[in-house]
Amino acid sequence: MITTVIFDMDGLLFDTEPIYFECYKKAAAEDGLNFTYELFESCVGISREEAARFILQHFGPQTDMQKLHVRTGEIFEEYLANDGEIRFRPGAKQAVEFFYNRGLKVALASSNITRWVMFLLEKKGIKKYFSSVTTSDDVFRPKPDPEVYLKTAQKLGVDVSECLVFEDSVAGATAAISARMRTCVVPQIKKPTQFVRENAFKIYHSLEDIYPDMDELLA
Repeated sequence: MITTVIFDMDGLLFDTEPIYFECYKKAAAEDGLNFTYELFESCVGISREEAARFILQHFGPQTDMQKLHVRTGEIFEEYLANDGEIRFRPGAKQAVEFFYNRGLKVALASSNITRWVMFLLEKKGIKKYFSSVTTSDDVFRPKPDPEVYLKTAQKLGVDVSECLVFEDSVAGATAAISARMRTCVVPQIKKPTQFVRENAFKIYHSLEDIYPDMDELLA
């Protein structure tokens, strides 16, 4: 029986990924680099370290990744400081509230850094719903490795069989499936791989679509 619901953040709860792309694009352009959307797609749902490997492969080993990450973060924080809008994905807030009000443990497992995760949860008024928040700062191996999900279950004292996960990215879904958790996928940028399609419990267009299956999801 499901006792715990774990959400990813970027691309699932918040529509942050288009904003991150623009921030990376601007930061790269300052060094004369063309940060394409295709390159950004390769970096979705994984840690900064993993993303750096893709970026270095694309631009070459001379690329100053520390500078690019720092400048991207500065541009993102400037966006937030100027009251830039961070939108919920359709049905996201309602889903978090629904499971919380059902008395289930609600947790977050994100590839983002703790500082940004906590800021966004506070800014959007949903931090109070989460019993546990695990980020890339808390693990050694990023998604698609299952560590972030296994650590979340460990922190909450629950078995993986009690966990229902909602993810949007291939890397995130692969991590949750590999953790042997019941995994639902709401794709945004990338289509699910064959592995994800064959092993996901459900695939939805939106978090708004989950309610007719609720008895099955929580069984």
